[in-house]
Amino acid sequence: MEIPGKPDMDLGPTLEWLREELAEMKIQDRQLLLTLRYLHSLLEELQAESTHWEDTRSSRSTSPFRARLSSEGRGCQPFQRQLGQLLQGEESRRSSFP
Repeated sequence: MEIPGKPDMDLGPTLEWLREELAEMKIQDRQLLLTLRYLHSLLEELQAESTHWEDTRSSRSTSPFRARLSSEGRGCQPFQRQLGQLLQGEESRRSSFP
């Protein structure tokens, strides 16, 4: 439908821009899913370590201090470093409407 006094709009470039934006959003969705899966696995592992530490502490078979030292020495530092590297990836998406 033509509006008097206004030229016909060419929707081709706008539709192409929308396709590109949707493709980019799809990639970002995949990256977010991978990040969420990674964080979920980290949380499960930390929960398992915490449960193990609490079980060791309550059994009193070894010193709670030693049990905690062994669990801390095993794993938290590499996870924190990996998480920091993961979060330093793409900060945000810039939108530039044509």
